[in-house]
Amino acid sequence: MNRLIQPLIQPRWWVFCVFLITLGWLTNASVYAQEAKPEAKTIKVAVLATRGNTQAIQRWQPTIDWLNQQLPQYQFTLHPKNLEQMEGVIKNSSAEFVITNPGQSVKLGWQYPLSWIATLKGPWPDGSRQALGSTLVVRNDSPFIDLEDLQNRHAVAVSPEAFGGFLTLSQYLKSKQQDPSLFFKKIDYLGFPIDAMLYHLRDHQSDVAITPACLLESMSEEGLIDKKQFRVINNTSPQNFPCAVSTPLYPNWSFAKTSQADEVLATAVTQALLRLPPDSPAAIAAQSKGWSSPISALSVEKMYRNLNIHPMQTPWWQQALLWLKQHQQWAWGAAILFIALNLYHFWLEYRFNRNQKLLNQAQLELKQKSQMLEHAQRVAIVGGLGTNLAHEINQPLSAIRNYSQGAKLRIEKGAEATSLTPIIDKIEQQVLRVDAIVQRLRTLITKRTVAKQELDITTLIEDTLALLNHDLTDKKIAIKVRTHGTARTIYADAVGLQQVLVNLLNNAADSCLSFAQEPSNRIELITHYTKQHLHIYVRDNGAGLAQPTHELQSAFVSTKEKGLGLGLSICHDIIEDHHGHFSLSSISPHGCEAHIQLPYQTSSI
Repeated sequence: MNRLIQPLIQPRWWVFCVFLITLGWLTNASVYAQEAKPEAKTIKVAVLATRGNTQAIQRWQPTIDWLNQQLPQYQFTLHPKNLEQMEGVIKNSSAEFVITNPGQSVKLGWQYPLSWIATLKGPWPDGSRQALGSTLVVRNDSPFIDLEDLQNRHAVAVSPEAFGGFLTLSQYLKSKQQDPSLFFKKIDYLGFPIDAMLYHLRDHQSDVAITPACLLESMSEEGLIDKKQFRVINNTSPQNFPCAVSTPLYPNWSFAKTSQADEVLATAVTQALLRLPPDSPAAIAAQSKGWSSPISALSVEKMYRNLNIHPMQTPWWQQALLWLKQHQQWAWGAAILFIALNLYHFWLEYRFNRNQKLLNQAQLELKQKSQMLEHAQRVAIVGGLGTNLAHEINQPLSAIRNYSQGAKLRIEKGAEATSLTPIIDKIEQQVLRVDAIVQRLRTLITKRTVAKQELDITTLIEDTLALLNHDLTDKKIAIKVRTHGTARTIYADAVGLQQVLVNLLNNAADSCLSFAQEPSNRIELITHYTKQHLHIYVRDNGAGLAQPTHELQSAFVSTKEKGLGLGLSICHDIIEDHHGHFSLSSISPHGCEAHIQLPYQTSSI
């Protein structure tokens, strides 16, 4: 019995048994612990993939791995998105966190529940958080030197809404008093990935590329392009900034939470990001020195407001509708006033059109009556010249009678027919003289229609003086006619101008007869041809003007006892119809001068 039990109680067997029992217990405990551990919650992190999904994963997956290491109770996953997809993620809260540029953060943060929890530090020694801007890249062999050389050129960009590209450049151009929408001749928006812009430029498909800062350097380091093939226009890179940039810098990328993430998770993620060492693989892959507390986005908001694209800037029509809703009584009042003003406008337009028609009708009737007055005045002139006209016609008639009697006597004496030829010629001359006198009378009496033609003013003056010759001779008034300058024809109404001359010569003769102090009465008729106008002067040495000139030229104002006061008024109207000028003035020591100024019109006037 003792021999059977003794081997079992030796020390080495006890140790071996205890080891087996302990190992079984630990194995069972581990299985029970694994069965009791809850499954890790999946946390989605959406990232703006500016250079494509592959590049986004290479840059940000190490950061996701760091979060998984620091917060093992969660399972963080990375989801690259473009601009439109990122907006949809934030709008629908389909991810707990987003990594994007501050432009999109500010724009979407004003519309949706988005909170910034960290800002990416720059990769340079001081770790500045100002890192985003625009770079204007051209080919190295291009002729462009400065910003002004790029006006009216062909450009490429990612999108009109891209922050670190088109928007930051638009703000810079506006600060330089340039209109961003008119600066370039054409802009092609290529979208993501942004690497395509430099390829597009390299292949001579555009003149300039509007790229985010550091894209040129990153693609060169990755061996995707040869940096020597490109140049940067307007490089204003700050000190210690490793990349060329053409505009001021704005805050770096932001890590933000959506409404899907709770505060406990957001606090834990923030603490994990702030603990990220600056030399860790995650920081290096993200091209940074780690993360810091959120930086103010005031500069970004000011830029959006200055460009009139801030989410809180509503269009003017929306503001108008809001004002109308808040002030309905004023809106109704304005509407009623607007309708009343329109009705009043239509009423005024109706009255105006009606009065315009009445005015045109009155002007037509006035013109017709004016023509009737002119005709009546010409008939009165002919009546006043009755004695003169009878004398003018009697002279050739008497001559015809004498010549015919002489011819009759010669025939009775048996004179040859050839001897009668001179007498017959003289009779014919007198007949022509009578015919000319009758023609002048017919022209003067006929109702005038304005028919302008090229007119020799010298001939017109001779015909007028022929009408008045007997009357002026009977009144013992001497007529002196003078001409200055080179004579030329004038485009005018012969009947109207002759009526003016007859009126002026009759008035001058009456003025001379009414002034008894002068021993000899005389009238001067002077024509003066200048370069632009024809001037006609009628001067007398009579009594002069008894009333102001503006009164004498008015209708129905006369200094004569039986005058109607139409002569000078008609003269004024006829000269104005020729686009000329008519005036009266007294001359020293006594007398009056009537001045007519007529332009050398053509038939096109």
